[in-house]
Amino acid sequence: MPRQSGSDRSRDGARESRPPADRPGEPAPAPGRWLLSTVLQTVVAVVGLVVVLYALSRAFGVDLLGRTAAALATQTGQWIAIAVVALVAMSAAMRAVRYARTP
Repeated sequence: MPRQSGSDRSRDGARESRPPADRPGEPAPAPGRWLLSTVLQTVVAVVGLVVVLYALSRAFGVDLLGRTAAALATQTGQWIAIAVVALVAMSAAMRAVRYARTP
């Protein structure tokens, strides 16, 4: 059995790492898969941010979580929160378009 060269293996690896919707002859993923992925990534990012703020608060003796909550209670903070939600929604929509296109 002939051995593959390094470049052949890297091309095979690149081919395997493409999303399933880009492979010809394979069905597109389930419609809610991109939405679930986006929601899960957003939740992980928010929890991670809270943990980092808590850790920095404990390390430096400053109430960063309280300050963040106070900032979000202002009108400007609320508009920033709305903008972040809109960015997450646009990210989910872009994923939907990528998965919905026909190969």
